[in-house]
Amino acid sequence: MEDAATSPISTQDPETRPSSHPHRPVIPHTIRIFAVPIILAWVVLTVIVNVAVPRLEVVSEEHSAPMTPLDAPSMKAMMLLGHNFREFDSNSTVMIVLEGQQPLGDDAHHYYDDLIRQLRQDRTHVQHIQDFWGDRLTAAGAQSADAKGAYVMLNLAGNQGTTLANESVEAVRKVIDRNQPPPGVRAYVTGPAALSDDMHIIGNASLAKITLFTLGAIAIMLLLVYRSIVTTLVQLFMTGIALASARGVVAVLGYHNVFGLTTFAANILTMLAIAAGTDYGIFLVGRYQEALRAGEDRETAYYTTFRGVAR
Repeated sequence: MEDAATSPISTQDPETRPSSHPHRPVIPHTIRIFAVPIILAWVVLTVIVNVAVPRLEVVSEEHSAPMTPLDAPSMKAMMLLGHNFREFDSNSTVMIVLEGQQPLGDDAHHYYDDLIRQLRQDRTHVQHIQDFWGDRLTAAGAQSADAKGAYVMLNLAGNQGTTLANESVEAVRKVIDRNQPPPGVRAYVTGPAALSDDMHIIGNASLAKITLFTLGAIAIMLLLVYRSIVTTLVQLFMTGIALASARGVVAVLGYHNVFGLTTFAANILTMLAIAAGTDYGIFLVGRYQEALRAGEDRETAYYTTFRGVAR
């Protein structure tokens, strides 16, 4: 009875007493509870967007965007010129250059005439031909001073950089390839549209190698820093999911013509996805390890990591 009478009586409201369970922010707490479903959802999303449509490189070829702004004053003037003269409605041009070891003779002229005739028949890809070398009055203006070179300019269908423009360049190259030039004479396809098509092909061909070398370098650096295969694999998994999902989502949007794509956009997207996935992964792992070394348990270290990185 004496102990009961002398024991202190708490006057603090039970609702105001400090809870034994510390307050956890809603977002990180929800992510922690549903961690496995969230990871599976990202994996499923990544698989869907990469299976539903072709690869990003293929989509960028089939849905290419123009390389030049069509609302620029120079482009408007060029379109107006082509419209008024009823010659072309695009800014895509190529040059066919004939080069001979000796001055170009009648055989080179016959070869040139055959090329022009076949190109004129392809109205799908060739809109206009500035045939100066085929006319005796203007031939000197399209021929070199030593008469060993000549050129002709073609206006092609499709604005430079678009899928139709690249197809037009390939159509011109096929005409050149299937016609054998005279001995000592060579024919080349050059010009802005041809250069754009070449950069498109080279950019797509080199992207896979650049990506593999980049991921390999990242893996080596992570192994040297973390000295843990498991931690390195977790980081590479996060980077891989970020890369594959970003490429897949952009490919889906480009495939449905939400926006056009270029080789440069696809390359930059790939590098940015790798950089973002790797950087934020390193921040998360680093903050988590720092919290553990400071004596925090795993759960508290998780919330400390989220509070430090997600802000």
